Amino acid sequence: MAGDVPLLERLAQLPPLPAAEVAALVERLVAPQGDPVVGPLFGVDEEGDLVVNPLVPAVLKSFQEKAELTCYAALLEGLTGIWNAAVRAAVVARLRASGLPLDDLLLRLGALSPTLGFAAETPEWAREWLADPFTQDALLVQQCVVRMLLALRAMAEARAAELTTKLG
Repeated sequence: MAGDVPLLERLAQLPPLPAAEVAALVERLVAPQGDPVVGPLFGVDEEGDLVVNPLVPAVLKSFQEKAELTCYAALLEGLTGIWNAAVRAAVVARLRASGLPLDDLLLRLGALSPTLGFAAETPEWAREWLADPFTQDALLVQQCVVRMLLALRAMAEARAAELTTKLG
């Protein structure tokens, strides 16, 4: 039964949808600020003009620059980025709570999973991140959320087209 299949597996079974098509979807939305999924990324200013979250154009540009990127892959990239930021924050909180000196903390972080990002970066980057992890990862997480919302909305639109075509 389709309802029993985990969401990511169901989404993976959809026909691949190029992420570059997300921009066309956004342009087709009559009132994007009223959309239940991507609406929070848009608004209307005092003059009645549409305003866009500054991350939206950057994400759309990245979608268009990667011709091979699918919406499903963009969704997974977004989830992965949020996961990595969450794990990084949890690991650092635990290591800090243990009372490790900063240099030992940096050495331990560098030895951990490469997905935490510390091994691949310079020691200066790691020190900056440790000084203010919120600022360092908040933008990453926000970009990932925008990426996921746009990809999900486009995949839902493709699924809706498929379902309504079957009806009639």
